[in-house]
Amino acid sequence: MNSIPVLFISALCSLCLPCFADTRDYGDNLQNLAASRVLKNIDGSQDHWQGIGRLEINGARCTATLLDTRDELASPPTPAYVLTAGHCIELTNGNIVTDKPVSGTMQFNFFADIPGFKSYPLKAVVWRSMQGVDLAIVELEVSLQKLIDEGIQPLKLARDTPANDTDVLIVGAPTGFEDVTLRMAACTLQPALEIVEGAWVWRNTFMTRCQDIRGGSSGSPLLDRYSNEIVGVIGTGNFDDSIIPCRDHAPCTPVGNVYLAVPGNVYGNPTAFLNGCFLQGRIAKNPPSSCQLYPAFTVDTDANKLERYKRVKQQDNGSIAIPTWNYRFSISTAFYRHKGVRTAMDCESPHHYSDAVSSIDTFINSEIGTEPGFYFLCILGVDSLAQEPESGLLKNALSLPVEVLENKPTSPPDLSIKGDVNVTLAKTAEPYRTYSIKFGPAATTDCHQPEKYVDDMDMDFWIDSEELPGKLCSIAYDKSGQASEPRTDLLSPVTGIHKAASSNAQINP
Repeated sequence: MNSIPVLFISALCSLCLPCFADTRDYGDNLQNLAASRVLKNIDGSQDHWQGIGRLEINGARCTATLLDTRDELASPPTPAYVLTAGHCIELTNGNIVTDKPVSGTMQFNFFADIPGFKSYPLKAVVWRSMQGVDLAIVELEVSLQKLIDEGIQPLKLARDTPANDTDVLIVGAPTGFEDVTLRMAACTLQPALEIVEGAWVWRNTFMTRCQDIRGGSSGSPLLDRYSNEIVGVIGTGNFDDSIIPCRDHAPCTPVGNVYLAVPGNVYGNPTAFLNGCFLQGRIAKNPPSSCQLYPAFTVDTDANKLERYKRVKQQDNGSIAIPTWNYRFSISTAFYRHKGVRTAMDCESPHHYSDAVSSIDTFINSEIGTEPGFYFLCILGVDSLAQEPESGLLKNALSLPVEVLENKPTSPPDLSIKGDVNVTLAKTAEPYRTYSIKFGPAATTDCHQPEKYVDDMDMDFWIDSEELPGKLCSIAYDKSGQASEPRTDLLSPVTGIHKAASSNAQINP
């Protein structure tokens, strides 16, 4: 009589089992956006992260993760690959590295309470790029099976990129702490548009606001909190408010109509696309479409660096001179295609690329545009006139950023001059400008002559009353380096005013 209800309940329970299979909280109740937590493993509770550790290569220290590339077709021994950030290998832009021997070490079991880390030599950089993504895959001298036998557990790549607001963990080895070993930070996954940092542009990105992500965190895995699968790799972030946005160490992203460096933002690249790159436990070098790491090409971006800033200029006859790319370079392929776009992600669209051009004389000088803001030069390397842009090639497109500035004069410095005599920037001063100054006798100091200016001056200094009266000359430069007209201040002695703090610089004639 009761067998049907019992079977029904039993069936429901069996259906629910998969629902609870992946509900372990690998974050161990750490609150999102809380301070990071140092990881200890003397009791074996963190064995699932033995495969995350310290990568030391070319003088750099980053975090890397051992990949679980096993499948039913793999025939051991198979290579051991670690995943990290591309800039941990080298900083060159436009250079997709493949199969390059390398020296360095990978340290696993990298916990604060473990007396001896497990160290293994590196063998080769299998693939590394900083164009479009900031990723690298490095092969170790040891096999994956050997590492597993020694207790080091690899981590799997997630099959899909998780949705926004998914709970995630960053596990890495940031510097600046007493224990420079693995730490765990918790937060949620957020969307991001393209990231510009210096000459680098990353198009497929995510953003988090996890805490305590610092130097050494580069290459850290971004993990799904409840499956422990790798969903991304950490590349860069904003940790210094004073740096000019979009320059090195100040990555910026579109916020409305402008690019801003948002303090506390941490950026990286999703990794689900890498799943199509492993076959029988090895990197598949020439897959038709499953792996978007190939085809690869290299552009020598140092041959003639692209000017970062351009201006639309008014000609004497009243016409407008539209800025051009004016870019010479070399490329590893016989031909190339190019186009200019306003959004870097458009470099991965096959539309509007030029016809294939011979790489014998590589010079792009087409017009950029007239509206102020960012523009991106997209370059693809192709081997023949007939080669069309395919998905892997488009994902490897090089994006070079240029900002077109408003064509207006640079305004002179906005100074506050007080006391005996303390010179600082006024509260209304424009941000991110640099300054040059000189000070001397009023009668003989000419502010329009370039001699004796002190460049890159910190505009917080005092002039001793013994040097007064005198003339202070100051010039401001905008972020493109365009100078203002000199500002001239005639300074007279002031009595009854204390000197500025001794930590401020003193300027002598």
